[in-house]
Amino acid sequence: MKRAIKLCVMSGVLLAGPVLAEGPAEGCYVRDYSAAHLAGQPAQVVDWMQLWVYSDENRNKLANMLVGFTNQGHVGNTKHAGQVLDQFLLCFDYDGRKGRTVECDGGNFFVTRDTGDAITIETSYLTVGYTDSCGGAVDLAEKPGQPVKYKLYRADARQCEGARTVYDFAESDEVVGDRPSSDGESK
Repeated sequence: MKRAIKLCVMSGVLLAGPVLAEGPAEGCYVRDYSAAHLAGQPAQVVDWMQLWVYSDENRNKLANMLVGFTNQGHVGNTKHAGQVLDQFLLCFDYDGRKGRTVECDGGNFFVTRDTGDAITIETSYLTVGYTDSCGGAVDLAEKPGQPVKYKLYRADARQCEGARTVYDFAESDEVVGDRPSSDGESK
């Protein structure tokens, strides 16, 4: 029941339009976790992440996320281990909390800290990767319903080329550089 109420509230936020659609600052945010970090966090499913926050031609704030998954935690030894999956997100600002949400109840995240140089996002349910049904393929939460935080660092736009080109919205804004590789190295 709580989830249904939360979904209704979130739907109301999204229907309110651009006035509430502020969310985190536009730009590129990345993180590439070291082998040592991942060894110390065996439940972590994210190897590397790119988050591109942008405005469309109607000044709606949106985001694209590209995630390279580990072979540990709940994705370990599944078909998603080592895969790179993407997700489109809508931005919102709800009761002063900036965040992003996936359509069709694919979850959301909130920005819990923004220093200008980095943001920390928190989610207890956010799916990445498309399926034939609602939501997404892989939940970024390490354990169902339990919050997890990811710290992402602001980077040059070229580092988010993969996330920028997922939906071909950057056609007029040419980006030069390598695409992210499947070995978890953010380029």
